[in-house]
Amino acid sequence: MNNWSIHFKRLVAVAAAIMSFSMTATAEQLPMPTGEVILTVSGAIGKTNTQAGAEFDLDLLKALEWEEVKTFTSFTDGMQTFEGPRLSSLLDFVSASGTTIGASAINDYFVDIPVTHAENQAVILAVLHNGKAMTVRDKGPIWVIYPQSEEEAKLKKFDNEMIWQLISMEIR
Repeated sequence: MNNWSIHFKRLVAVAAAIMSFSMTATAEQLPMPTGEVILTVSGAIGKTNTQAGAEFDLDLLKALEWEEVKTFTSFTDGMQTFEGPRLSSLLDFVSASGTTIGASAINDYFVDIPVTHAENQAVILAVLHNGKAMTVRDKGPIWVIYPQSEEEAKLKKFDNEMIWQLISMEIR
């Protein structure tokens, strides 16, 4: 083997080690889900648990800041109670750094949600509706809920962002 070939192989090995170290240094590891994955978060996040991003089962979501919200929606009758983690808690947990959340549902519905809504609107990722786990048939397993008064619900200001059957979010 000539000297050029040896130097080239060393250079490639050093470059690979540097790339591996920098990828490890930029993305911290989150706990792995032990149950069925119900949400995947990808994009501009600093903490992951898979190559695809951050996967969550119900137990991992329950470890986040949990909220019970009594609210109205234009999709339901009367006041409803929803429970789930605050969207802001999830974004903090994965060290999200974008300004927009691309939210996708099981039926391929897609909507952009401004990251500012997570704090300003106290949005939750509801997994319980009136004390019961939501199934796909009942808009579950996750429904993005904006707390609203009855009057606000009639205006339908956040209806497009209240995506149900949520399965993934890409932070951009």
